[in-house]
Amino acid sequence: MNKRYLLLILLLAASATLCAQNRPGNRGAGSSTKVINAFEALEFMGMPYRFLLPENYDSKEKYPLILSLHGGAGVGDDNESQMRNWTEVFVDKVWRKKYPCVVIAPQSRSSWSLFNERIPELAPEKISGFPLGWRSRFESGRYSSDTISTGSLTMAFFLIDKIARDYSIDTKRIYVMGHSMGGAGTWNAIWAEPDKFAAAIPSAGGLLPFKDKSSLKKTPIWAFHGDTDNVVPFDFSSSIFEAMKEVKGNMKFTSLKDVKHNANDYTFYYEGDDLKKGHITQQSSDLCDPTPNVWDWLFNQRIE
Repeated sequence: MNKRYLLLILLLAASATLCAQNRPGNRGAGSSTKVINAFEALEFMGMPYRFLLPENYDSKEKYPLILSLHGGAGVGDDNESQMRNWTEVFVDKVWRKKYPCVVIAPQSRSSWSLFNERIPELAPEKISGFPLGWRSRFESGRYSSDTISTGSLTMAFFLIDKIARDYSIDTKRIYVMGHSMGGAGTWNAIWAEPDKFAAAIPSAGGLLPFKDKSSLKKTPIWAFHGDTDNVVPFDFSSSIFEAMKEVKGNMKFTSLKDVKHNANDYTFYYEGDDLKKGHITQQSSDLCDPTPNVWDWLFNQRIE
């Protein structure tokens, strides 16, 4: 049996078991009914997702694909709660004409983690070397080595593969983005599959600190984080940026002065720095594309 199909079967079995143990959140969408209805409601092997083709889709053309990952407020199975405020951008007429692409917005029942992903046993000396935000969480016992994931992110990878088979997708221009839990999922996606994604936009996210960041080096990344974020510590992003500077990675990092856990209100509408407001972008190396508009930057990126 093909290993990928075997993995999918195991993933489905694990997901079904864990989903039975946890009641989905279903807090409701963060965007309007008009935006929700612009997307088609579909399901892939038990995972709800929303799907949007470009206007005037032509199978003879190749289109970029965006994987949009919701935050914690989108957890559930109603196929609506994952539609957060930035999804309104994807249905804007001017935006769609300028950036024709396919968008998929899957819904996780728990977190954007990989199949069978676990927190390893970590020695106190190891934890003491983590950035402060992470260190305090591990020392408080927030993360347990007994936790096993539902593998929602792995399922999203399979979904991308399906869409790429069924539609005319430019597989050298697959992008991933998200906020908060979705920002963490974005980091996790490019850590796990660095050759799959042409670029990433994580907002107020972070990557578990024991994960080797060297696999992030080649992926063009533009990360955003509010410097007064009271939910996801600022150093979750700033520590990765420091690591990328050391290895001369391809990462832009925009710090948003006096912004709390609403970096998404700026990230997906960003047209350039505002020095008066303290919205400032740094670059980890000369590899970075200096384009100031976040969408122009994103669609410039492709796997060579």
